[in-house]
Amino acid sequence: MGLTKHLRNQIGGVLQYDFGKTIQNGVFQPTGTLDKPPSSLRAFVGQLEAIHLVEDSAVSAILSDIFQSNPRIAERFRYPGVDYDVLFEVAYPHSDDKPNCSTCDRTRVVHRTPRSSTDPIIHYGLIASANQVMKDSITRDKLRQELGILCFEMEAAGLMDNCPCLVIRGICDYSDSHKHKQWQPYAAITAAAYAKELLQTIPSISVTGEQPIQLVAGE
Repeated sequence: MGLTKHLRNQIGGVLQYDFGKTIQNGVFQPTGTLDKPPSSLRAFVGQLEAIHLVEDSAVSAILSDIFQSNPRIAERFRYPGVDYDVLFEVAYPHSDDKPNCSTCDRTRVVHRTPRSSTDPIIHYGLIASANQVMKDSITRDKLRQELGILCFEMEAAGLMDNCPCLVIRGICDYSDSHKHKQWQPYAAITAAAYAKELLQTIPSISVTGEQPIQLVAGE
């Protein structure tokens, strides 16, 4: 069980997942919603999503250009590698007294079919936002199953109602107790690369027709 399609369509790109109630059978139901991104932005995101159904995203090419032109950026922001992409079983928490996963039980690692490519995958779906870090794999999976959420973060909910915008995030860990910062730089630059690809699809005439941010935000 989960949100109906009708309710999903009423939610903007970001869901404040700590603002709601749990109803029968443990299903989460939001009791408040955030503003949606501007309609013009949603339209161009939809166009780009349609393009990605038949063509590869330009994100990998954008990243390649960045790394080739600036080796120092490449050293810090490059793809970490599959050896650092480790997902542990839901019922296996990280020991709080350990600084990293070097002593975690590798027999509790979830074995998955290797991907055919290491290119980033673009997920078009809800982003979950709250005022605390998500480090609970059970709650993570529950929200994923009910709402199709793959991304958890902490800033967007406080921004959406004050400044109409589109939230683009790079996913850098599995939102469980085994969190680490190995993937943060790569996730950040990948999100920036997608933002560039999206901006390249927006005609300048569409930008000039929008209100300045100072007027929209009431500054």
